Amino acid sequence: MTARPPLSIVIPAYNEATRLPRTLAAVRDRFPGSAPQVVVVDDGSTDGTAEVARAVAEAAFPVEVVVHGVNRGKGAAVRTGVAATTGAAVLVMDADLATDLAAVDPALALLADADVVVGSRAVPGSSVQGTTGLRKAMGRTFNRMVRTVARLDIHDSQCGFKAFRGDVARLLFSLSEVDGFAFDPEVLVLARILGYRMVELPVAWTAVDGSTVRPLRDSLATGVSLVRIVVRRRPRRVRAEAGRLGWSPTGVTRG
Repeated sequence: MTARPPLSIVIPAYNEATRLPRTLAAVRDRFPGSAPQVVVVDDGSTDGTAEVARAVAEAAFPVEVVVHGVNRGKGAAVRTGVAATTGAAVLVMDADLATDLAAVDPALALLADADVVVGSRAVPGSSVQGTTGLRKAMGRTFNRMVRTVARLDIHDSQCGFKAFRGDVARLLFSLSEVDGFAFDPEVLVLARILGYRMVELPVAWTAVDGSTVRPLRDSLATGVSLVRIVVRRRPRRVRAEAGRLGWSPTGVTRG
């Protein structure tokens, strides 16, 4: 039987052929001699993202590449990637390397007591570089909405850096339904309903040119999706679905 890796890293990628080699090289350098399981999900790219990821894997270290035939959305890509993991811990990170990988060790350390670690640009100790005033204001507004509507005590649900206990990640994403950017608050709502402990970790984050995020349009769409999530994700139904997958009120799941 193959030993379970201590860490799996999921990287959703849409048209990231240019930036992916640098990101994978940074992951390789961050784990010298003990490469984690790395899963890159090409979400219907048209620029050869999957081929680039495979080329890096052949030249440097193992990378598992999963391909969506069409662009389904970031939430769908992360869900596919998490389903392919086997690690004791799962880290979800963006392909643009916006979050400094110095946050990896603190995130994994927090998993000793927490089930979900949420990278945050909005708590003391975090730093944000290169973003615009408009994006900051929209982010603050959306996160206030998340705390109020979704009843989440989280100050930044949308940072693309989150760590989970492996069994928790695989359960939460198997329950998730949202394919777009609102998958983040959906997964955190599911975690709240199931009683998992969530903590925020301050990160160093730098805006990267070429993002596929459209601040106004995507924020409005994510806000609408957030309301739908709260309406649809009734605690009794979520707990019943989770129970069929091995969850119990004590938080014990099957890996």
